[in-house]
Amino acid sequence: MKYNYLILLLFALLCFSCKKNFSTNDVSNYPNITIDSLYDLSFSDDLNLNDRIKVTNKGILLAEKHQIDSLYLKGIGNKAYHYLDVFPDSSNYYINQLITTSKKKKNKKYLGYSYSLKGNSLYNNTQYDSAYYYFKNANVVYYDVNDSLSLAYNQLMMARIHYFYNDYNASEELVTQALEYLKGKNNSYIIETYNILGSIYKKSDKYDEAITYYQKALTLTEKRSLEESYLRNNIASLYIALHQYEKAKQTLYNLLDSDLVTNDENLQSAVLLNLGNALFKQDNDNGLQQILQSLQIRESAHFETLSIENYIELSDFYALKNKSTAIDYLKKALTLATKHKSIDNKILALKKLIPLAKNNASLNYSEEYIRLNDSITSVRNQAKNQFAKMRFDYSKELEQNQTLKSKEIENQLTIQKQKNTHLVLCSVIAFVIIFFYFIYYYLRNRHAKEKIEENYKTEQRIATRIHDELANDVYHTISYAENTDLSDGNNKVKLLDHLEDVYNRTRNISKENSFIPTGTEYVSYLKNMLLEFQNSQVKIITAGIDDFSWDNLNKIKKVVLYRIIQELLVNMKKHSGADLVVIKFSKSNKYAEIQYTDNGVGFDKNKEKIKNGLQNVETRIKTINGTITFDSKVKKGVKAVLRFPL
Repeated sequence: MKYNYLILLLFALLCFSCKKNFSTNDVSNYPNITIDSLYDLSFSDDLNLNDRIKVTNKGILLAEKHQIDSLYLKGIGNKAYHYLDVFPDSSNYYINQLITTSKKKKNKKYLGYSYSLKGNSLYNNTQYDSAYYYFKNANVVYYDVNDSLSLAYNQLMMARIHYFYNDYNASEELVTQALEYLKGKNNSYIIETYNILGSIYKKSDKYDEAITYYQKALTLTEKRSLEESYLRNNIASLYIALHQYEKAKQTLYNLLDSDLVTNDENLQSAVLLNLGNALFKQDNDNGLQQILQSLQIRESAHFETLSIENYIELSDFYALKNKSTAIDYLKKALTLATKHKSIDNKILALKKLIPLAKNNASLNYSEEYIRLNDSITSVRNQAKNQFAKMRFDYSKELEQNQTLKSKEIENQLTIQKQKNTHLVLCSVIAFVIIFFYFIYYYLRNRHAKEKIEENYKTEQRIATRIHDELANDVYHTISYAENTDLSDGNNKVKLLDHLEDVYNRTRNISKENSFIPTGTEYVSYLKNMLLEFQNSQVKIITAGIDDFSWDNLNKIKKVVLYRIIQELLVNMKKHSGADLVVIKFSKSNKYAEIQYTDNGVGFDKNKEKIKNGLQNVETRIKTINGTITFDSKVKKGVKAVLRFPL
């Protein structure tokens, strides 16, 4: 695959080909076109070099006027690219300008691109060691900006240089690394990568591996394209190397039937040469016509370096048939190889001349072969060592850059983590404040509501008791006073007894709803309340009341507990008929536990009066996050267990 194609792929990273038709007379009609569009227009097939430069200069002037650094640098890069193959000196001038300006503007993207262009310029001039240096430097920059496509391009160019020096292992390693950069990326680059790997394995005599990679490239190549035809020709040459001549011939004949091949002199001559070689290898008397036809095309097209292959193939054909003719072809190959500095072909021609030439000439060829082979081997070994050091330095630079990058990322992550922590902390604090505010607001409202409900229920209960227990007695007492002769001493005493009974019951109602002390006197007050419910018919026994952790109860819990016990005892007195009540106070796992038990008749929870009493108790216990469970059956007494946090 052509080297120029690979350069075009590099430039495609920064520019896109313009698809509009454009003539030289139209340049002045585009004053308002965007700078990028001007740069795209400079790649139109309708423009010659001068007009490409004019359009590019217009874009550069606009970029300079509007102070758009990136587009200014892009324009300089475009000019360098346009001049690259035609006027290399002019190209170098703009490449150097791009390097200097990119450094000044601290633009890594175009600094990397300028190094790649410099590498290409030096590569074109066969200054491979210097080219390698710039491709390496380009990748150090591209690695820093994580430009994987450009990294792959420079890896491939460095691999080509290793390939030139027969350093196939290093070349293979670099191409394999390029594939890593190309995962999920540009197909054109991957095709070129597979193509280079195929060439490496072919040179290393690993023909099956070479075929594998050429076929991989084929799967990505457009069908019935020139690119596909070149790959199939490469595969055919490998079939010949593997002595699979029929497969090779079938592939090559199919290619020669294609207009794509016959219209491309370079490819057609290569296919004909391979076909001639296959026919010759299969039968020593065949193939001459195809080799000569290939040579004729190459000589007509002035493909002198390619013609060397034909002369060497012709020498093989005549080696056993006509030594003189074979030597003549090898001398032609030697002359062209010397002219074009094709060292490998020169060495090959000398090697083939040694057994064919006569004594003195053979000796001269042998000495020249040894000298040249030793010289090129030495040069290539030196180059391998030089490039090995460059690769080591390159790896070290990448490693250092990665370390710096990792530290920078780590620092950024630390800063971001601190910011996130601060943000989370502030958010948590804000949430907690808002949460507790709503909890406080909710509890305050709930407490107020419960207090209102409790007051209402207390009022209702007091009203009911006054109505049920006192109103009738007061009415009867008044009637008794109105209708009875109070001058009679007995009647008078009886009236006073009625009044005293009403008074005592009124005082009891008052005491049940009066203020409850919650300080040190609380326990005594609680005991007194229990004693008030004890008489000759009812015995109340307490357990653990003196050992209980009263200091751990706040005022609200003390009041609630007092009222609940009072409520239970009132219900006992009114409904139970019990003669024994046991109340046990204890603590269990930070919870207060009070067990109430009596031996009364029990109750049915669904009876309305009982249900209302239980609801009062349950409402109270919930205000202190507690629970109460009842275990009662008719005629089997009552058991209640209160639990609430201390």
